[in-house]
Amino acid sequence: MFGILKSLFILLAYIFTGGIFLLFAVPVSLLFLPFGKHKKVFSAQLSKYMKWAVSDALKFFGVLEITQITGLENIRKNAILISNHQSFFDGFIVMGHIPSIPLIKSSYKFNPLFTWVALLFDFVSLKPTTKGVAEADKKIRKLIERGETICVFPEGTRSLDGKIKKFQSLAFKIAKDTDTAILPLVIHYSKPIMSKSGESFKFSEKVDVKISILPAICPKDFETTGRLLTKSQETVEKSYQQLRQ
Repeated sequence: MFGILKSLFILLAYIFTGGIFLLFAVPVSLLFLPFGKHKKVFSAQLSKYMKWAVSDALKFFGVLEITQITGLENIRKNAILISNHQSFFDGFIVMGHIPSIPLIKSSYKFNPLFTWVALLFDFVSLKPTTKGVAEADKKIRKLIERGETICVFPEGTRSLDGKIKKFQSLAFKIAKDTDTAILPLVIHYSKPIMSKSGESFKFSEKVDVKISILPAICPKDFETTGRLLTKSQETVEKSYQQLRQ
């Protein structure tokens, strides 16, 4: 029972603090900054909020703690960042350490904190249809041309059993076509938390988190999109197994 009550408290805190942040950051960005610059300022502030939410707030409440992070020297701009997808907190962890533009699943449209922000800024919506993928593909390429870093969870959804699912090809096809580096990031939780398992939503004990930012993978080193995808998945899986030890 305590774990469930704690989960509800954290959810309300997330909605409350996120709402305050958005009510402050969005108007300031839109009204007081030159057009174009407001997006970069908002993204920087959003990254700080997400890092605070994970590194400070969730640690304070005994929900999770980042106990290890390696490879910060590998962070670079103008890349397609890929990460394994284990938890709802993955996006907070990734964007809290590497400011980027995330790919948002169509299901996120029901999240009140994402619905209108995604329309005002450069978040990329991804609907699981042929047209939806084509629209996302087009927008991602434009963002890459502007030198942005894009965050993609190539599994497409959170893992149910903790195992890494087969990667989808969209990010790797774009990387190959545009010669944009793949930047792998790997996250490991000591136990499932806010995954697709119902039990993982009960915050009964603190979860330790390990993060590894790996060296960038150059698309030119691979003849085809398929080989780039395979190499990227093997790299992420190998690092994930190392973090589990």
